[in-house]
Amino acid sequence: MKKLTLIGLVVAAGLLSGCKKQVNLYKADLAYQQGAVKYDFSVSVKDEVLYVSIRRNGVGLPGLSGNRVPGGEVAGVAAADLNADGTPELYVFLGKDSSAPALLACSCGEKECASIGMEGGGGGQEPMDYCGGDSYKIEGNRLFRHYNGCKQAKGERLFVKYALKETSFGLMLSSAGIGKATTTQ
Repeated sequence: MKKLTLIGLVVAAGLLSGCKKQVNLYKADLAYQQGAVKYDFSVSVKDEVLYVSIRRNGVGLPGLSGNRVPGGEVAGVAAADLNADGTPELYVFLGKDSSAPALLACSCGEKECASIGMEGGGGGQEPMDYCGGDSYKIEGNRLFRHYNGCKQAKGERLFVKYALKETSFGLMLSSAGIGKATTTQ
């Protein structure tokens, strides 16, 4: 009888102290292979915290885990080798519209992964005429960020094109052009 009471008190104390079940908000797994080298990426968000597991030929590498993701929204993930150095980068596109680019990125080598910076500071430069509706895609060796322009006609979207460059601070996504795209809907 005493064991049940003690268990009941521990459970009650846990509930009263704010114990709550973690909420899985996002999960994605993807792989990138270059010759005999294979990278496996697993990305998840639990209770607005990003968890990233990266494996190179089955061996774990440190990644981007621990970043806060407000609202827990991730729009997508991609693995690519934008700078053609033979090792992939992981791009995590956050789901919140923001005038600053809403993405986290890292480049992975043989033993570790390192964060990729954005030109103009932590979030990068603000795009012109920004009115939300962000989406990202990779084409060739460029990362594109499409968004709605406040003064654009229906079906027109603006974009910023980024190139991945080596700098004295490490890898950096730098603006490689801006433009306008027409969408068909």
